[in-house]
Amino acid sequence: MRSNYQEYLAWTYFGEQAFDRDEFVRLKETLQGTTRFIDVGASHGVYTYHANEILRNAEIIAIEADPERFQILQENAKRWAADSSNTIRCINAAASDEQDRGTAPQIEFYTTGTQISGGLFSVAERSDRYAPTRVPLVCLDDFFEPSSRTFVKIDVEGAELRVLKGAVRHLSAGNARFFTEISWWGDRGRGTNALDVLKFCLAHGLRVDRRLKSDYLMAPEPNATVRLMSVLRCLRPLGIRVAYDTIVPLRLRTWRERRQNRRRWGLWAPREGTGPKGATP
Repeated sequence: MRSNYQEYLAWTYFGEQAFDRDEFVRLKETLQGTTRFIDVGASHGVYTYHANEILRNAEIIAIEADPERFQILQENAKRWAADSSNTIRCINAAASDEQDRGTAPQIEFYTTGTQISGGLFSVAERSDRYAPTRVPLVCLDDFFEPSSRTFVKIDVEGAELRVLKGAVRHLSAGNARFFTEISWWGDRGRGTNALDVLKFCLAHGLRVDRRLKSDYLMAPEPNATVRLMSVLRCLRPLGIRVAYDTIVPLRLRTWRERRQNRRRWGLWAPREGTGPKGATP
């Protein structure tokens, strides 16, 4: 039986109040021509679900580190694949780069046992319940296929730069695009931030376009001027995020983050023994 927080997550992913519902509307256009979809930080698989609905005869790879969420992802993917021409492969692992893999084939992943997503490090403002567990480590280049037109969705709670650094073969081939959530708290484990992600994109030939509040589409762009202008347009929103993390006191950031989480939970407000109606497709 799923816990209340897992039912809550199903509601936030698949219900009418889904965080990324505006992006789902235009995902068909975004995925045009895609033959391989990689969902990094898949959780229950909401992007895997929509990609599976849109694509035909494609390979879908869903990567999730949290063991509890991975179990639900597997159940969902098995059901979705049954009526699809696509293949869906689920992998219980954390994605990073060769710097982390050079240490060990596994890595510590911090889960919370709540609706707050885990990651490669804890974020004090978000939860007091982080607990480390060892999981296998993968890099995006493990799934490189030169003949595939690849689309990668990345939602890894601040470790997005590590995931991008693990995709050097994709970047060199120029056949991959990345839809990436850039977290305001940056990489607390390595001390990098959102502006470092922008610098990486500029250095590796990627145009960066803001899509949602925290989500950015990164795609190969041969024109250096176009790349630079796209990065400059993203400086202000991402610079504000870095300034917020740098200047605003920890106590205030913690109050705001947890207030937002309580407010979101309150919109669902489950009763004992019940979950959101019609949340899971």
